[in-house]
Amino acid sequence: MQNVIPGELVEKYFNTICSYLKNKRSRVPYQLSKEWCATLPKEAGVYCFFIDDELRYVGETGYIKKRMKDLLDSRNHTLRRAIGENFFSTEGGYAKATSSIKFPDHIERLVEEWMTKHLKVSLLSIPIGRKEFEEWLQDKYPKVEFLNKRKKRK
Repeated sequence: MQNVIPGELVEKYFNTICSYLKNKRSRVPYQLSKEWCATLPKEAGVYCFFIDDELRYVGETGYIKKRMKDLLDSRNHTLRRAIGENFFSTEGGYAKATSSIKFPDHIERLVEEWMTKHLKVSLLSIPIGRKEFEEWLQDKYPKVEFLNKRKKRK
């Protein structure tokens, strides 16, 4: 079977998206507020999180505004749980957060303070290829320690 869209066009599309997302001018500090999230697009897209200017997370969503709002609660986003686990698991009273249980309150406060100081995000609305872009970007940068590593779709 022949590809309908040649690989070089897909590569060009993904490289264009990547260039935008990795550009420092595209990054904004993540703000832990519903008001900030309300200003974001109600569209499908991709996003990258940078910790102290290092790419550490790439994600895709059908609704950017809601996905960024998900970061306000540890139960709703892998990145927030990964931050808590990676940076605060040695704190006294630490208990792992899951999709149904938050971190203890003092860990939640530490995670939020940390996110405010260290986290920037780039967002881009794109109509197609979100999951494929996420996988492509993780493959393109194999030395990056992504806080989420999507498994290949079969």
